[in-house]
Amino acid sequence: MITAVICGTVLLLSACNGEATPAKGTTAPATSGTTGSVTSTSAAANAPTTTRTDSGSAPETTRTDSGGDTPTTKTAAPAADGPWDPCGIPAADLAAAGLDSGTRERKDARGCQWLASDGKYELLINSLNETVDQLLKPGAYRDLRRTEYYGRQVVVFNSVQDSNHIGCLMGVQTSTGSVLFTTRKHNGQSPTLEPCAAVQEFAAKLGNKNLPA
Repeated sequence: MITAVICGTVLLLSACNGEATPAKGTTAPATSGTTGSVTSTSAAANAPTTTRTDSGSAPETTRTDSGGDTPTTKTAAPAADGPWDPCGIPAADLAAAGLDSGTRERKDARGCQWLASDGKYELLINSLNETVDQLLKPGAYRDLRRTEYYGRQVVVFNSVQDSNHIGCLMGVQTSTGSVLFTTRKHNGQSPTLEPCAAVQEFAAKLGNKNLPA
């Protein structure tokens, strides 16, 4: 159930002792907003298209696509029997994304977690039946940003219970639901990237080819 997944993520994000301060100079600064509110994208109708690449550039969550061509290379993984399992992401792709494949830990039937190669972040990936909009439980999120990635809807947001600002969540739409990426600072470390920039960078480096259709 999505409620169990989100609640588990919220507990994970709020479990760190001591307040961590997001680093300056990040590529995707959090946009302040009213708890549970959606940042309007109408003003960005003519904005430059969102970066969509597998070379490490994170999708920019403050911009939306205005009808530009969607890249056709490195297409998403074809649909398979049964739900997509993030634990099946190849070790080589995990390493290229800055994750230590040897730290893989299964969280449930459709969730998997790894530690970043530098030990500064944890990344949890869950495969869900719910759409990205259904991930946004009223009153449970803040600083929502919307964009697109390879033509998919993307939402990036923080949990209201994450008072120490140690994590960030990113939902990516799929044909059968969504994939939820969650980053969390590991053991109180102070990485260069703030959590919402980090989660987007991990997802961009893993690339569209590692997501279900």
